[in-house]
Amino acid sequence: MAEDFWTHQPLGEEGAGAPNWAVLAEQVAGLGYWRLDVATRAIAWSDGLFALYGLRVGQLPDLDSAMAAIHPEDSERANRLLETAMRLGEDYTDQVRLMRADGSWRVLMNRSMCKRDSAGAVTTVFGVVMDVTDMELANDALRASEARYRLMAENGNDLIVQIDLGGRITYISPAAQSVTGFAPEELIGRPVGEFVDPEDKAGLDLAVQESFEQPGRRARCVEYRVRHKDGRVLWLEARPTPLLDARSGKAVGITDVVRDITERKALEAELLAKCDEAEAASRAKAEFLANMSHEIRTPLTAIMGFSGLLSGLGDLPGDASAYVRRICTAGEQLLGVVNDVLDFSRLDAGQVELNPQPLDPAAFLAETLDLLGGQAEAKGLRLEGRVAPGTPRWVSLDGGRVRQVLLNLVGNAIKFTPSGSVTVTLARHGGQALKLAVTDTGGGIAPELQGRLFERFSQVDGSISRHHGGAGLGLAICKGLVELMGGSIGVQSAPGRGSTFWFTLAAPRVAEPQPAPEAPLSAPSASIHVLLVDDVPVNRQLVRAMLEPLGHSFEEAASGAEAVKTAMRRPFDLILMDLQMPGMDGLEAARTIRSTAEVNRDTPIIALSANVLAEQIADCHAAGMNDHLAKPIVPAALVAMVAKWSVSRDASLAA
Repeated sequence: MAEDFWTHQPLGEEGAGAPNWAVLAEQVAGLGYWRLDVATRAIAWSDGLFALYGLRVGQLPDLDSAMAAIHPEDSERANRLLETAMRLGEDYTDQVRLMRADGSWRVLMNRSMCKRDSAGAVTTVFGVVMDVTDMELANDALRASEARYRLMAENGNDLIVQIDLGGRITYISPAAQSVTGFAPEELIGRPVGEFVDPEDKAGLDLAVQESFEQPGRRARCVEYRVRHKDGRVLWLEARPTPLLDARSGKAVGITDVVRDITERKALEAELLAKCDEAEAASRAKAEFLANMSHEIRTPLTAIMGFSGLLSGLGDLPGDASAYVRRICTAGEQLLGVVNDVLDFSRLDAGQVELNPQPLDPAAFLAETLDLLGGQAEAKGLRLEGRVAPGTPRWVSLDGGRVRQVLLNLVGNAIKFTPSGSVTVTLARHGGQALKLAVTDTGGGIAPELQGRLFERFSQVDGSISRHHGGAGLGLAICKGLVELMGGSIGVQSAPGRGSTFWFTLAAPRVAEPQPAPEAPLSAPSASIHVLLVDDVPVNRQLVRAMLEPLGHSFEEAASGAEAVKTAMRRPFDLILMDLQMPGMDGLEAARTIRSTAEVNRDTPIIALSANVLAEQIADCHAAGMNDHLAKPIVPAALVAMVAKWSVSRDASLAA
């Protein structure tokens, strides 16, 4: 039948009206057929083969033209196989690349069979051709994917692991040798739990369970320890994922990419240790500064307090009066250095908190310059303030911190200006900011020195620092405060042309505040009875010297325990409490008085201490104290504090 088909009619033709089943089969399967007469080398094609070559049916090529369309790299092999089949009758299968009539390349697979005559001579070679281009592309992609997977599995630092539902390792990549010390063949078939640290096994089991309970979701990471072959402990990070059967979709195990994070864990531990060290160093620094502040302020209390009292005496000889004034000035300078160091420490530790309130910038400027008017006048300098048109009437700022910066800059300008003037200009800066500029007629600063101005413990010139003093912290503190308030600070200066120090501040506009109604208070008593607690006798003597002339009476206690006993015995109008005392300190004494001394449970307790850090003041309030007054004691501040709480005491008793 096949012989009749090939012999009696052209390929692709049948009787009129009859279905061409061969053509249909070719179209469905994407096949083509050919027949070669060995004696005449005449070749016949089916319609499907014309389609594979991209030719019109009937454009029968000769054998040489058909073979010429094969890729040069495949042509020699294809010709050799065909010649062997024609000569020896050997069937063959081959795959070649073929250029179609439109110039595109396709991959064809040819399977050929030979027919012989009765004498055994080869008479005909038949061939079936299939287009396998898409299949080859898919195979290439699969091979490339497999190659990448194999490359990753065999050369990657991470472990690729597959585990069956029984928890046994069914596959592990060659990286197992370098990571765990075990060769893959030593691990295949062994339970993975055999290697996991018992303390971490529950966490790993939970991660596996969650991956089965939430299919399709990215599994979470889990960290666990395993034992290296040499006994070392390794940290591994895994993300277990269910391994699904391709046909049923059911889980048949776990697949995972496991990473060695031992080095990362060591670095984390080292970092934590360094953080602990840094925190310990920070605490030690804070404690050192607090202790140093206390130790310096304690003698300063006596120096400044008694020198202040001496300066108030009107019958001192001329030289003695001058000496006392110098002592007062030196004490104030030393206190300024101590305050600068503490301020810088707070800024460095991020412990400075702002308290923005409604503020009138123009009035604020006038008040601040009034504080320095005496210094300027003493040097014969003209000190003036200028408010630019358009300056907001009310803004929100921490007036205390802004005044601290402005006093420092204006004070420096007065200090370093031998003659002329110091002018402070206030203006709006952008939409919600202010700019203050302090301009002097001093000697100016060389450009190469200006970069050191805002560095800690730095001054532009050693000779200047020796002449004028200072720790070199003022401008560094100003920079920290200004930046904390959302602004920036800088300088413009040239030798012989004076200097302008400026700073900007974030200052949102606010409405003018309404004055709060004053609560009616009773007039303070003419005198009050005070319990004075301090372990340093000279401090108790100083406070009495400041307050006894006002008619106040005192009982003294040299320790916290003594203060509690005294407070249990009789009532007082006010308790002035030192904090740092041997044995029971002031905080514990205050807590004990509040909880056990019925007669003084509500008596105002004022901390009178050289401990002035923010956290120390907060501790005072937490212990039940009502207020805090820093040492060295300023007489006016002490009198005002006593008056404040005397009035409050009278008002509460009256109620």
